Amino acid sequence: MASTFNFYFNRRNLAVFSLLTLGGSYFVLKSRTLAAKRRQRLEGDFHVDASRSGGGI
Repeated sequence: MASTFNFYFNRRNLAVFSLLTLGGSYFVLKSRTLAAKRRQRLEGDFHVDASRSGGGI
């Protein structure tokens, strides 16, 4: 059983896995900061999309 796991945990696979993990975490953090920045920018804005408006009087 242990020999089957040694196939997955060699140097190359661990390096690829760590790069994918770092890239994914960078993407998550970047999207969170962009969403927070967008939310902060729109906080004082009273713009409403036409599809979400009450349709006038």
